[in-house]
Amino acid sequence: MPRAKHALVSLKAGLGALRAREFVISCEHASNRIPSRYELLGLPPARLETHIAWDQGAKEMARLCARLLGCPCHEGRYSRLLVDLNRSLHHPHLMAKESGGVGIPGNASISKQERDERIKRYYAPYREALLSSIRITIRRQGRCVHFSMHSFTPSLLGRDRRADYGILFDPRRSREKALASLLAKALREQGWVVRFNYPYRGVSDGFTSMARRLFSPRRYLGIEIELNQKYLRDPESIRRMARQFARTLAGTVEQNGRRRDVAGR
Repeated sequence: MPRAKHALVSLKAGLGALRAREFVISCEHASNRIPSRYELLGLPPARLETHIAWDQGAKEMARLCARLLGCPCHEGRYSRLLVDLNRSLHHPHLMAKESGGVGIPGNASISKQERDERIKRYYAPYREALLSSIRITIRRQGRCVHFSMHSFTPSLLGRDRRADYGILFDPRRSREKALASLLAKALREQGWVVRFNYPYRGVSDGFTSMARRLFSPRRYLGIEIELNQKYLRDPESIRRMARQFARTLAGTVEQNGRRRDVAGR
């Protein structure tokens, strides 16, 4: 058996059977809304349609994946410019003063009272609800497979991003690596360019990296999916890409679960 194929078989064996009821889906950057009290954070409306405000298409991916798998789905209700649900409280971009080279006037000088208010009203409820969903899934199923859906701009600060999909995970966690490899194989068979831990590192600050500190590798698998926004130019292309990825993920779950069930008989 070729070395690469043997390695994939070994990874599958370590992952175990995938079951849809183990999954939780989230989308931290689902919305570009800003509550009216913040007056668009001083930005022109057009800026809120760009990548600095949200992850275009990621919400549709999350919803369709959750629908096909029959699992919980958690969505951020407001723009990450208000408060970034995928950042820790200590992160300097939790309430970014600039993003992608664009200054955010409404975040230029935030009082402690205002910071605490945003955390209490918009940040903590989302994080607590998602963590609760993960804990419930672990308690009922023995583990949680968490997919966090994102999308990325084709170029940033003059540099092109050369991938269709990025799959982010912690390479030190063998089960995350196995699941990432399974999904990458399925996407590559469809002709997509897939890169691991790109355009960001899977261990960088984010919800999944925080959750890994709370749950053991046997109980929690955290995978972030990044889709290139060049395929998300209009509502129809967003729906098409979301459907295709959701079916790929659901098919990967079904196939790996079926193979393991047969092998165990």
